[in-house]
Amino acid sequence: MREKARMNPPLAMMRQAAAAFDRWVREPVDPRPLAWFRAWFGVLCLANLWLLWPDMPMWLGNDGVLPPAVHRDLVSGTRLSIYMAIGYSDAAIPLLRCLGIVGGVGLALGIFPRCAACCMWLFAVSYAWRNMDILHSGDNLIRIGSFFLIFARSDGSLSVSRAVRRWLQSQRGEGAGAAAATVPAWPQRILQLQLCVLYAVTGAWKASGASWQEGTAVGTVLQLGEFQRFPLPEFLLTPVMSQLLSYATLCFELGFPVLVWVPVLRVPMLLAGLAFHAGLDYVVNVQLFQWFITAYYLLFLQCKPGLPIWRSRRHEEGELN
Repeated sequence: MREKARMNPPLAMMRQAAAAFDRWVREPVDPRPLAWFRAWFGVLCLANLWLLWPDMPMWLGNDGVLPPAVHRDLVSGTRLSIYMAIGYSDAAIPLLRCLGIVGGVGLALGIFPRCAACCMWLFAVSYAWRNMDILHSGDNLIRIGSFFLIFARSDGSLSVSRAVRRWLQSQRGEGAGAAAATVPAWPQRILQLQLCVLYAVTGAWKASGASWQEGTAVGTVLQLGEFQRFPLPEFLLTPVMSQLLSYATLCFELGFPVLVWVPVLRVPMLLAGLAFHAGLDYVVNVQLFQWFITAYYLLFLQCKPGLPIWRSRRHEEGELN
């Protein structure tokens, strides 16, 4: 009986932690952060399509750098993509472009955002399967973000669909209707955790490398001319700065997944992350990876009471009373 009594406090703590996590995932949240993420994510997806557009025949065409015979030897099996339906065909390129346009515009403007997210996800997985050599980490963020937006209610703000619904309601004399007070939290939580996992895994992988432990990793990257975007000042190319920047990178990537959940540290960590990725974008040309990170940052913003959505909720409660 004594052993059972001793077991109760730890079990109670575990149950409380599980209940708190369940509430964190299941309780509804303010719709605006997810809507902001969707809109900025859609704009970035359109920018990614614009960058890919002129070179798609070269990267994805049958007469390009990866003809079907070579691709079959490199990739075993098939994945869900438009190539499963039409096979190796240059007709895939205009289809991909259409999917990218429909998905990007729909997400950016909030026009049937779930259908738009499905189009963007199919676009991203299709070109990723056809030529993996053109991918960067931003492509992973596109696939992950668009997939979970399929299941999210992301049209609670900044949405043409919502504006049209409210206009139709007003035309029918039903009233404009208040903004959606809350939306399910779990898609936002999964995307937040995805960013934390990205930082944690990347930081742990770097920390295990000898060059990062010695502090020479950043110095080596800064001198790779083929990836350099803009010229760098000389003081950044010194051994001391290499060590400082290498260890600062490890501290940020390993610390962000924990510290961002501390309310008082959330904004400082997000600002530090913006500065970190702005510096990387200036130094290293990795397409839009740094920019897609900023879209995920929007998911961590918390709206304060007194903003319109809170006023509308109090107004509704007043009407009910």
